Amino acid sequence: MAVDIKVSVYTNGDDAFVAWAPSEFIAGCRGFLLERGRKAGATEKIEPVENRVGFTKDKPKSGDHRPSDVWPFQRFNWTDHAADVGNVVRYRVTAMMSAGPGKPLTKGGSSDWTDWHTLATDAGGGFSCYFNRGLVLSQFVARYMAKNKLSPAAFKKSLQTNGDAKFRAFLEGDLGLRMVGLTQGAGDELHAALYELGDATLETALIGLGPRLNLILASGSDRKGDGNKDARKNLNDHGIATIDRMLKSKGLGHNKFVVVSEGGEPKKVWTGSTNWSTTGLCTQVNNGLLIEDTAVAEHFRKHWDLLKDASPPKTDPANFTPALMADNDAPKTFTVGTAKATVWFTRTSDGADMAALRDVISSAKQAVLFLMFTPGKQGLHTLAGQRAREKGMYVRGVVSTLSADEGGTEQNFLDIDLVSSDRKFTPDRYAVAQPQGLDAPLGPWIAEVNRRTFLSQIGHAIVHSKILVTDPHTDDCVVVTGSHNFSAPASEKNDENLVIVRGHRKLAAAYATYAMSVYSHYRYRSYIREMRAQGRTPWSYLDDDDQWLKTELRTKAREIAFWTAQG
Repeated sequence: MAVDIKVSVYTNGDDAFVAWAPSEFIAGCRGFLLERGRKAGATEKIEPVENRVGFTKDKPKSGDHRPSDVWPFQRFNWTDHAADVGNVVRYRVTAMMSAGPGKPLTKGGSSDWTDWHTLATDAGGGFSCYFNRGLVLSQFVARYMAKNKLSPAAFKKSLQTNGDAKFRAFLEGDLGLRMVGLTQGAGDELHAALYELGDATLETALIGLGPRLNLILASGSDRKGDGNKDARKNLNDHGIATIDRMLKSKGLGHNKFVVVSEGGEPKKVWTGSTNWSTTGLCTQVNNGLLIEDTAVAEHFRKHWDLLKDASPPKTDPANFTPALMADNDAPKTFTVGTAKATVWFTRTSDGADMAALRDVISSAKQAVLFLMFTPGKQGLHTLAGQRAREKGMYVRGVVSTLSADEGGTEQNFLDIDLVSSDRKFTPDRYAVAQPQGLDAPLGPWIAEVNRRTFLSQIGHAIVHSKILVTDPHTDDCVVVTGSHNFSAPASEKNDENLVIVRGHRKLAAAYATYAMSVYSHYRYRSYIREMRAQGRTPWSYLDDDDQWLKTELRTKAREIAFWTAQG
């Protein structure tokens, strides 16, 4: 009986995530050819997606890549970074066969072509989402730094001075373009509350607004002085007044939202994880969410007024006034298109925001996907880790920094045994990864910026996004994002915001695609470090037999089934 191959595709504005599954084991299979059909005007261009993992006999080097009918994919999903915003694509998967080691590859059974999919930042219904490519712990950045003879610190400096505008634009992706675009609407007025400001391009764009910019600017991470001193002076010297929200030891003014008004009426609001700084744009993994809904924009605009009133000169020194706290303790839910969006501001008086987030994870029926910065000891990542123990529950996530009790900076993944004793199901041990780089060369890969070097020379955040996605394939899907770090300090001490969007499947698919892109990148690096720590040789070349397929079908059964369920 012929083997069927099922294929599913999920997209956002930057990538296509393709997953496939054969109906049974394929004897002699050396991997899979993944083909992309791309509309080009009235025609279609069909091309094989290229793989960067090769056979030992080909002696691959860092940066080498070949079509997947030559170097087939020995896996069941792939993030296609060569698809870009505006592209209309479809995919087909074919088994690549061999009669034995060293024998030529031939084509076996194929899937049908998938439906067409358009890569777009606009998810519909008033929501658009944007992502950057700030994966500094990577081969492409390692090669760039080696070619240009840059240390990590010099690399950061070159981005700040726009020394290579083309490479910086690549790292920013559509996220950077949209942030600058927020400032470009003719006659638009902006009300912004920013934690961090420190980028020449963004500062110039804001200054260009003149009196149409209303800015609450906190002090960044500096609890004693002003981490935004230079940017504040730059804006002030250009006639832009700033409302200085210096909370100091009280907490962080951690918001990063912007309300855009047209003709004096709030029309849309920008939120997400991205600080208005070079590191936020280029060297951290970040996201942005644009909500085009008058009621939601008005709500953020009113909150901006409360933040202003809780800052000098009206409230000096800046504090959390009773009016501000009352608004923080009163989340509001809006109907936006066919979705429901609940907006939270913090700090809250009773931790109700954290209870709402825990409920999102606890209520998931199929899957929990996330990216987190510093959720802290017993943060939401541990609850997700506990749920990974449940049979039928699919959990994948990245935590930028685990707590000391969880292994600290050298840990490669969250040890589920530390957070759960439930033995109903043994999850993938790398279900929750901590970002690491390749400390030393491996096969065709060169050494990368490692975690310790990044933290000492570039910044404190590797993955800075704060996103949570549950059950993305269902009408009960949930997407959460904002400035909130999903942590106790965010709830108890800081100015924060978060938006919980329910029932928007296209938005959920976009964020799930994003989460899997980042997770897949760092999972492999966690695996390499763990294998090396055990004195074992990590997998780094394609296998010239079919045993890999037996192993993958057995160990990845849950993942395969989850991602191909919608094919």
